[in-house]
Amino acid sequence: MAIQSARASDPRGSDTTAVGQSDIDRDGLDSRVQRRRAILASSVGTVIEWYDFTLYGLASALVFAPLFFPGAGDLAGLLGAFAGFAVGFGARPIGGLIFAHYGDKLGRKPTLLITLLFMGVATTIIGLLPTAETIGIWAPILLIVLRIFQGMGSGAEFAGAITMASESADVKHRAFAASFPGASVYVGMALATTVFAVVSTLPIEQFQSWGWRIPFLASVVIVAFALYFRLRVKETKAFESAEERGAVTSAPLAGAIRSHWRVIICGMALFTFALPWVYVVQVFSLSYVTGTLSVHPTEALIGLIVAEVLTIPTALLFGRLADRIGRKPVLMGAAIFGVVYAFPMFLLYNTEQSTLVALGLILGLAVIQGATIGTSGALLAEIFPTSMRWSGIALSREIPAALVGGTVPLVATALVAASGGAPWFVAAYLLVLSAIGIVGIAFLPETLPRKQRD
Repeated sequence: MAIQSARASDPRGSDTTAVGQSDIDRDGLDSRVQRRRAILASSVGTVIEWYDFTLYGLASALVFAPLFFPGAGDLAGLLGAFAGFAVGFGARPIGGLIFAHYGDKLGRKPTLLITLLFMGVATTIIGLLPTAETIGIWAPILLIVLRIFQGMGSGAEFAGAITMASESADVKHRAFAASFPGASVYVGMALATTVFAVVSTLPIEQFQSWGWRIPFLASVVIVAFALYFRLRVKETKAFESAEERGAVTSAPLAGAIRSHWRVIICGMALFTFALPWVYVVQVFSLSYVTGTLSVHPTEALIGLIVAEVLTIPTALLFGRLADRIGRKPVLMGAAIFGVVYAFPMFLLYNTEQSTLVALGLILGLAVIQGATIGTSGALLAEIFPTSMRWSGIALSREIPAALVGGTVPLVATALVAASGGAPWFVAAYLLVLSAIGIVGIAFLPETLPRKQRD
């Protein structure tokens, strides 16, 4: 059973298109060159956003506790570092909805340029921050402030990238097109993890003194590269057409809530499942296998890099599959796998064998995130009309990101501590979140036209 599609009129009386026949199609197809540029610009910007965001998570797991939260004890320092990680997610819905408002009102291109700079500048400054040994309490305060700016930029970036890529795509290949920004998330993650793994091989004194700063300072180079591509892309024809028709509304967020609130709730359920898996694998697992268990940090990072690299092609392959059989079967399969895999993943970790730990990381990312990260974007882009598309995607995604995504490393660390080092409460938590995803996906509409599935 799924929520039925509905038509919603904008304040000027312009009727939007029903689910599965969105005004992406009515606005006409862009030229082949523009399509490629739009998808490339969306993807390259997403690389830098998630390079930046991943760096903070890795540093939270490996270095921020002793440098910015000293004197609190190992567990308290780690909880403090992960609390800073969670703060960035608290800022995500704020930034996501603010920038989405302007993205739906003023255009995709200028807003995506601003989100890119928001993230890149904050990350570069983190690499210059003095530690608590130098400036005391101001060190964690400034770190958290910069994390808030990171979160605000990231909260808008991915929804905007999915919006631009989807609006620029051929209707027959929309999930595949949307999977490119999704795959680019893992390009950024793999790049960040690789750079961090390299600097982590330095002697511990050098790593904690200056080595950890190198990946953050390198962000400025990638930002310049991403800006070049985003400046070359044009505004999407879907948005330009909406402007010409007078369909752009002054209150896109309110319009999305008013006309699509059921879909938004189901979308939140979907991301309540999908997003915590990212940060359990990406952040908490790294801390767990190197801290609670005895896996060497470099071996754990290598396993994580392999998982991230393999998620890139699997995201594209799942996008292709979603264009053939539908969005819902792919998403439902991922959620069911999440229920089944939650406990076996920690059994693999507990072997403390680097190969099996890597296998646990790979299955957690390449299967679950590979299936959800592009497919979910295409589905939501096809549900929401142009005038409120970015706002609808951001609202569906970023509130769960703040509530259960960013908090999951903190929650998982506390659950392991409460159970005396055992991970089974964390596994049960992931199982429950995956079950919530199953319910949400079941009530979402299928947006792939039936003739394409037959």
